[in-house]
Amino acid sequence: MKTFIVDAMLGKLATWLRLTGYDTFYSTKVHDDELLRIAKEQNRILLTSDAILSTRASNEGIETMLVRGSVDEEVASVFLKYGIEPKADPAISRCTKCNGDLIHVEGTEKAQIKDLVPDQTYNYYQEFWYCKYCKSVFFQGGQWTNIDDYMVRIADLMEELKS
Repeated sequence: MKTFIVDAMLGKLATWLRLTGYDTFYSTKVHDDELLRIAKEQNRILLTSDAILSTRASNEGIETMLVRGSVDEEVASVFLKYGIEPKADPAISRCTKCNGDLIHVEGTEKAQIKDLVPDQTYNYYQEFWYCKYCKSVFFQGGQWTNIDDYMVRIADLMEELKS
């Protein structure tokens, strides 16, 4: 599976890549030289909105894509180029905050996340995904409908971009 490194200007793109299960390095604190070093050492595809950085990456033999447009256009063009299915699945998603692997928690195991979510959330939902690195907890609440709707919009936009 492809892995990515995303520049500081493309944070929303990083989130959508992580939601679709792609290992995506993203930090607002890493400078261009460090991005290039990490991309090269870890064989990551550099996604950037910076034409100069994209050229530097190409000159160093790093696969790169210059990403421009609205957030929707950015997401759709990257998904299209790299064959990413516009489907967010918590079973394969990565932590949207830190890129960590998520652990599925349900049934009697859910007690381990009790102190990390509000009581109402804990009592209402039966299935959670927990990031052991940053301790974030995710669940398929009301926001999941918005995520699914967005993926449909991206799929439609991908079709438009093909023609």
